[in-house]
Amino acid sequence: MKETKFRRLRRDELEEVKSQFVKYLAVNGIDAKSWQDMKEKEPSRADGHILQFSQTVYSGVIEKVKYLVHRRPNDLRTYKTNADKIYMRGVLLDGETSIDFTKMDLSPNDMFARLKTEKVTPKIYSAERDYIPVGRDQDIFTIMESGALIDDGELFETLASL
Repeated sequence: MKETKFRRLRRDELEEVKSQFVKYLAVNGIDAKSWQDMKEKEPSRADGHILQFSQTVYSGVIEKVKYLVHRRPNDLRTYKTNADKIYMRGVLLDGETSIDFTKMDLSPNDMFARLKTEKVTPKIYSAERDYIPVGRDQDIFTIMESGALIDDGELFETLASL
């Protein structure tokens, strides 16, 4: 098999895309009985199909990613992914606050209003860079594997406008 960019889907992830996997197997001429036989008699071949399917799934998802958000209790990082660069905007909370970015999903306006009420001064930070040498898709995948989730971009655009 050619070089892989992404990890193999875990069993629970594969379960979520089961219908697409069944279609993938059918396109490759593998029916249910053949698949069961392959898993029992040729597990490495079956694993190869799962790995190949995983590459297709991740490539399709990552190709469409425009924004990501990574939440930690007191640190919120947002990302915008362009064709050649990735941009990051973040908010770091220093001090006592009831805000925990991992437990609440406030709109940007509500978040800043609450910070003002609690007299917490957020530290706004930003960075930009070219993608790592392995490319856009693997760079985004690495960020997602560290905990970032696909986002609609509202947080990024709000932070970018500050």
